[in-house]
Amino acid sequence: MLKVKLALAVLISILPFNFLRLLGYRLLGYKISGRIGFGTVIAVSSANIEKAKIGAFNLFVGPMTVKIGKGTSIGMLNVFTCGFWTALPENARKRYARALTIGADVLMTSGNYFDLAGAFTMGDRTWVGGVGSQFWTHGAGTTDRDIEIGHDCYIGSAVRFAPGSAVGDNTIVALGSVVTKKFTDTKVMLGGVPATILKREYDWRLENE
Repeated sequence: MLKVKLALAVLISILPFNFLRLLGYRLLGYKISGRIGFGTVIAVSSANIEKAKIGAFNLFVGPMTVKIGKGTSIGMLNVFTCGFWTALPENARKRYARALTIGADVLMTSGNYFDLAGAFTMGDRTWVGGVGSQFWTHGAGTTDRDIEIGHDCYIGSAVRFAPGSAVGDNTIVALGSVVTKKFTDTKVMLGGVPATILKREYDWRLENE
């Protein structure tokens, strides 16, 4: 069924007007409003996209659920993918969550990669800046897969999140960092390979006013 959806989604993605693309995706059973850019392919198990702005040539592909909150803006050439192998009967016992949840008023730029074998959650008003960041929710022998990013965070360019990693609310992750574990602290700056706490009681929004 998803492979049929994929073929139809490719055709829908190149329709010339936004209202036609929205209509096409609604006919595939998705709850979707806002703006969907030319060439953006959505072929997933279910999608609930609420008045978001999604740019051109993004990919949402695989047996996963997608939820994107109101006012979120996503640039172009981002890849959100879940391998079809995660839904095979022989992998049922591994309990792949296969879920993308992005909150309201999130700002994401372009050229980032999201692996959705597990669950990826991003809180309201978080920014993903720059290009080339990667978020991985599976790996050899990995059972703690899910990634959680809190509210009001800033994720710098070219960062890497390993399976099972997390950052708390109001965290800034410096350019090129590799986050390999769960950080529950709030108002901190993370940086390095692997990432550690560089500063505490650091509010990136106030620091950049």
